[in-house]
Amino acid sequence: MSESSPTSGVSLGLYWTRAIVVLLLGFVMYLAVTYCFHVYYDREAAFHDALTCFMRLLEENNIVFWLQNGTLLGSTRLGRLVLWDADLDIGFVKPDDTDKLLATMRELDERCFGVVSTVRTGDRNLLRVFRKCTRRICAEFHETSVSDGVVVSADGISPATELFPLQSCTVANVFSHCPHNISYYLREAYGGDWLTRSLTELF
Repeated sequence: MSESSPTSGVSLGLYWTRAIVVLLLGFVMYLAVTYCFHVYYDREAAFHDALTCFMRLLEENNIVFWLQNGTLLGSTRLGRLVLWDADLDIGFVKPDDTDKLLATMRELDERCFGVVSTVRTGDRNLLRVFRKCTRRICAEFHETSVSDGVVVSADGISPATELFPLQSCTVANVFSHCPHNISYYLREAYGGDWLTRSLTELF
């Protein structure tokens, strides 16, 4: 009667150990990919819902608006939002009627955001940036004045001919409005290599 070799038992044990480790790694990778997939598309859906909601509301109130900063960059380079960008960025022409503006901002809270709402003024002037958040994402609405061919916002000053007339653009399969000279504003915000530089370096 032959006896089994001690080395065969060791080899079999090592085989099963490796098999269990491979299975555990596969399971962990599956969980990680599933989680990231869910977070990615959950955030994309949240951005999309907020985008369509506030665009509809601003149009209902005849407020002229456009994509800017990271949202404009995503639209131009990807045709969609940059999901690791901190928020949606929207410029809008300040209405002459202050009460109408404040009422619209309150309505944005009620219909589209409603969790956090703050206001700050720019570093260069007293124009405001309204920041509004849901539980998942935030948006910043940059108040802008247009006078004598000059556009002034909380972020700076530019010629009105660079902004107007606005052009149609698409972001996250939603038709929106973008500046007339997109490259001008993206160059001002991100530098001359805005089109070629890695997006992860820009945010």
